[in-house]
Amino acid sequence: MSVMYNALSYLGQVLLVAVLATVLPGSLVKDKRLRISGVSALLLLGLFFPISGLTFSQLLRSAVGDLSVLTLVIFTNILAQRLFNHNFLKSTSRNSLLLWVTLSGLVFYPLALRLSPFDPYRLGYSPVLMPVILCMISIYSWLGAKRDLAVIILFPLIAFNLHLLESDNLWDYLMDPILFIYAVIHQIGSIFQRPRKWAQHMLAFPQRK
Repeated sequence: MSVMYNALSYLGQVLLVAVLATVLPGSLVKDKRLRISGVSALLLLGLFFPISGLTFSQLLRSAVGDLSVLTLVIFTNILAQRLFNHNFLKSTSRNSLLLWVTLSGLVFYPLALRLSPFDPYRLGYSPVLMPVILCMISIYSWLGAKRDLAVIILFPLIAFNLHLLESDNLWDYLMDPILFIYAVIHQIGSIFQRPRKWAQHMLAFPQRK
C-alpha cells in the first residue's frame, strides 16, 4: 500500500505544479499545441530541476503537505479546461462544490486551531456521521440533476475506505488548505463578477417601443 501512498502523493505534486504552470502559458499563448508544450516544459522543470537539493514540487509538498482527493479532482478539471477546453465537472456543480468547501473551511479551520473546545477534526477518525452526510449530499445532488457532483462527492469516501492516503482521517480526503484558499478566491471572484454581469444584462435588455 506504500506504493499507492507515494503514487497519490506524487500525483498531487504533478497536478499542483501543472496547474501553476498553466497560469503563464494560458494567458500569453493562444495556440493550444504551444500552450501544452509550454506547460509540459514547465512541469518537467518543476518536477526534476533541483533548487537547493530539492525540486520545486518537493518544496511545495514540504510546505503544503499532500493534497486531498477533492483537490485532485478540481485540479484535474482545471487542467482539462485550460489545456483542452473540456470540463468533466459542470460549472454549476463546481460552484456548488467550492461553496461547500468554503463554508466548511470557515467553520472547520478555526475550530481545528483550538479556538473552541470542540475539535471537528476528531470526527474524521472512524467516522459514522460524516459518511452519512456525504451520502445524503450525493443523493440530493443526483436528484437535483447534478450527477457529476453526486459521483465526485463520493470519491473521498471511497478512497478513505480503501486507505489510499497515509492519513486515517476522512477530513484529509475531503479538503486541505490549498483547496480552501482556492475556493475562497473563487467565491470572492464570483462576488465581483455578479454586478458586472447584472450591468451587462441590463444594458443588453431590449427597450420597449
